[in-house]
Amino acid sequence: MKTYTYHPLILLVIILSTVSCENELPFNIKDNPPKLVMNAFINADSLTNVLFLNLTGKDNSTHIENATVEVRVNGQIRETLRPLPPETDYDQQCRFNMNGTFSPGDVVRIDALTDDGKYHAWAEVTVPQRLDEIENIDTLTVPLTQNGFTQDYMRYKITFRDRPNEENYYRIVVDKQLTLWGYNHEEGGEDYIYWTRQLGYSFIGREDVVLTDGQPSTGDDEDNGLFDTAKNIYGVFDDSRFRNSSYTMTVYNSPSVNSSSGSDGYGYYDSLDVIIRLLSITETEYYYLKALNLVDSDVYDETINEPIRYPSNVHGGTGMVGISTEVSKKVRIRTWQR
Repeated sequence: MKTYTYHPLILLVIILSTVSCENELPFNIKDNPPKLVMNAFINADSLTNVLFLNLTGKDNSTHIENATVEVRVNGQIRETLRPLPPETDYDQQCRFNMNGTFSPGDVVRIDALTDDGKYHAWAEVTVPQRLDEIENIDTLTVPLTQNGFTQDYMRYKITFRDRPNEENYYRIVVDKQLTLWGYNHEEGGEDYIYWTRQLGYSFIGREDVVLTDGQPSTGDDEDNGLFDTAKNIYGVFDDSRFRNSSYTMTVYNSPSVNSSSGSDGYGYYDSLDVIIRLLSITETEYYYLKALNLVDSDVYDETINEPIRYPSNVHGGTGMVGISTEVSKKVRIRTWQR
């Protein structure tokens, strides 16, 4: 199974700052002055959201050193931010830590201003309404053929209901999580978490009509090249096929663990959980991630395909600022006793 480790924000910086073509066009820096690149994928329920700032360039993006970010909610300024210290000497990326949660329906405006007054970019996003709940998740271990090999996968049938009377855009994320637990030997005491490790979010959604935009396929179809279409790597979909009704989505992932806790001591045990997350996202973020699906799939060839235009909601610059709300449900896959 092909493993994708791309991060949408990193890809956006690379894409917006680099142009590749067969015949290079003349580049005049006077006609193409640098622009602020503002990127953030914000979880409305999280207290640890990060916004990234860069400047576009002829060959590579450059870093911003001195800038201020202002966050307004429903017209009222909530916080004024300065850059975080660089993470390493080799990573001078300009980051801002955004504090506080957002509520569905909030109008969030984010302004980025450089200290020298040369650049000012801003984005305004309305926080999407979240789904009511994940109604049910049915799981079953089934054989699945992938890349010519058949092995056991976990199948998830996820039932949820669309938000009524509006156009909605969603994303599914399948997180796999390994946890090392410690026994509490006191009477009535609860076991405690020693640590938790995220194992990735890849999944297979080729059989689902909604995730494949009406073009479901099998492992044989993919191996034979009968369906040469972009894979939905980022799990985005809209409600056009199940508007105002419920839907049961089918995805698979491997229950195997390529990592261990590293602890063989007495008094510990491991558990493997899968967290199904259904995100409500904005229309702009939906089309941006669909564009990344095409770029990151094997079917796209920049030498013969037309250049892709990436949606941007940043004014006075470029980039993507998205805000999502979500519902989630955890499924315990198995436990290893020590």
